[in-house]
Amino acid sequence: MKKEIEHRFDIKGILEDLVGYKGILFPGVFAGKSLPGGYAGDAIAQNRYAKKGAILFRADRQGSYYFMPVTFMHQGKSYEIDCALISITGKKNIITTALVGQKGSVRELINIEDYKINIVGAVIGEDGQWPEEKLDDLNELFTINEAIELKCALTDIFFQDSDKVVITDLNFPAATQIEHVQIVEIQCETDKPFELILK
Repeated sequence: MKKEIEHRFDIKGILEDLVGYKGILFPGVFAGKSLPGGYAGDAIAQNRYAKKGAILFRADRQGSYYFMPVTFMHQGKSYEIDCALISITGKKNIITTALVGQKGSVRELINIEDYKINIVGAVIGEDGQWPEEKLDDLNELFTINEAIELKCALTDIFFQDSDKVVITDLNFPAATQIEHVQIVEIQCETDKPFELILK
């Protein structure tokens, strides 16, 4: 008789302890239950796409729904980050010139810098096993030396159709005492294609 091993872990607590992020409970704890604001699990199933087409709610293997999946895509292969939390930072380059003999200054907008995206997730192995294959996939993703697609409802708001990202940093914080969970942090910058016209 095969003995079933019960695994209990708190992804929310792990993310908060290691990288300072506080996530929702995992996995898909809201499925079939009332959500804040009066939404229910079956209502989510009927409205699981954002207005721009990205998946907003996705069903896991247990039929539960989780919020805003983050997926990288390259040459037909997809790399989804488990239990992902994503943040975006934008910055403008502005030249400020003081006015001689007057109060205030003149500001000239030069451009908007590339968006910086930070993704924190928990790579979770199946059946309580160390997630070696998923970690291999992340290493493969990091070694791609070109711009790749990032699919997420949040980034779709800021990206144009042709925008991609370049992964600049990949970080695995010190392993926890849970052998089948590995926290990962990925930092990216947007990459926009330009057309150079020579005359």
